Amino acid sequence: MKKILLIVRARGSKRRAVEDFAREIQSKLQGDTVIELCDISELFFELSDDRLSIYHPQKKFDVRDFDLVIIRNVGVYVYEAHAISQYCDYFNITYTDTYLNRLLLDSKLSTQFLLWCSGIKNWPHTMYGPVDEMVKRFEEFNGRAVLKANDGSRGHFNYVVQTAKDLRAIIDRNPDKHFLLQEFIPNDSDLRVLVLNSKPAMAIRRTGDGSSHLNNTSQGGGAELIPINQIDSQVLSVCVKASDATKLQVAGVDVVYNLDTGKFLLLEINNAPQVSSGVFIDEKVDVYIDMIRDLLDYGVRYDR
Repeated sequence: MKKILLIVRARGSKRRAVEDFAREIQSKLQGDTVIELCDISELFFELSDDRLSIYHPQKKFDVRDFDLVIIRNVGVYVYEAHAISQYCDYFNITYTDTYLNRLLLDSKLSTQFLLWCSGIKNWPHTMYGPVDEMVKRFEEFNGRAVLKANDGSRGHFNYVVQTAKDLRAIIDRNPDKHFLLQEFIPNDSDLRVLVLNSKPAMAIRRTGDGSSHLNNTSQGGGAELIPINQIDSQVLSVCVKASDATKLQVAGVDVVYNLDTGKFLLLEINNAPQVSSGVFIDEKVDVYIDMIRDLLDYGVRYDR
């Protein structure tokens, strides 16, 4: 039996029209074929260092269960559509439309899926989708997790939650935001690695001021410049691979070490890291000038 998943964004009368459309296609298809219909907002996304999944919590299917995925009328859910297209490409599932697999770096979700599917799997356990499923699975985070806006930056809309009730309350207070739920990583600092034209150029250790879980200097954290040759070569390699996969000549890759396991994980990659502002401006300007000279002499390195 061939299975087709039709993904739409439709409500009310539009939903009924799409259902009629799906039934008509089903009735006219020859052979043993079945069509499943769902709204893109109903899908749940999950990843960690050893897991990648997009599934429907109520209908109990995974997108990879299908032979063909047709993505239509996604509305504002372009980042979710991008993640789905990455997922389909990774698992060799035929899908339409393939233009959806394009760079969309203003979304934490789709960027994480892009990097995971590019072989960069050093991520905390992350969930995204319907709040009821987040609440149901919150206990997997052992009573502490980070809830962050999919489009958040500089520590805004970024919270530690300790109960499923708190999780739901924050989401209810911010109806215009879509949130990721992410494993809390015990740490005493994080690293911002500045990658310029595929070269690790600078590393800044950021330490929180104790008032929250955030280490961002924009949220009051302290900063220390670390010589790049003191950074683990494996960390630098992953940061360069991440910048290349996202086609960023100027990338700020945020890395954290888990104090319990000693393992490093990526928190996110920034496509507009602070260079002319923030801390260590003179040092950042110097390495930025080096990048300009490198681009003039050699061009974009990862494209060669």
